Amino acid sequence: MKRANLTHARVFSDPTQAEKYAKGHRGMAEKFGQEYADKLAGRGFKGGKILDVGCGFGATSISLAKRFPGSQVVGIDLSEPLIRLANESAEAAGLVERVRFEMADAQRIPYPDEAFDVVINANMVHLVEDAVAMLDEIERVLAPGGHLFIADLRRSWLGLIENEIRAALTLEEAKDLFARSKLRVGTFSSDLLWWRFEA
Repeated sequence: MKRANLTHARVFSDPTQAEKYAKGHRGMAEKFGQEYADKLAGRGFKGGKILDVGCGFGATSISLAKRFPGSQVVGIDLSEPLIRLANESAEAAGLVERVRFEMADAQRIPYPDEAFDVVINANMVHLVEDAVAMLDEIERVLAPGGHLFIADLRRSWLGLIENEIRAALTLEEAKDLFARSKLRVGTFSSDLLWWRFEA
């Protein structure tokens, strides 16, 4: 996703814009963290290595780290101001020993094969230039039997009033995209605003 990913990084190259984005989206990001934490707990997850691909300002990752104190959490994003905000939040929460945020491209994840027990990816599929490459990388770094949660905006009539929804994928387009990737078998679900994939 070179073009779109670089656009995302460029939009948030300004610290003021990054802070505004973080303030406006913190509730949504924390809600995803709580949702994933509940689902992981329901699967019997106690702790391990968690990767947040496209972590933004880090609220989802921090929610997971708080819920699972036996975990090490890594978040990656291309926006330097967002990564800085994420690391500041981890420090403020007293989590720097277990949580770190790094600049990296979701299409070329800089970690070894099968390095993570959990991978999450929220609101990124429609942004990346090559979503299949990102999905293949997610599969590469996720351990066999690992837990995977992907969510993104769903294109609908709400796109008439919200540009980002207009740029998103329909559920069928997402299913087609995933079928072209190396990603493991999972299940899709959707509501008016979001589609989700879990494995």
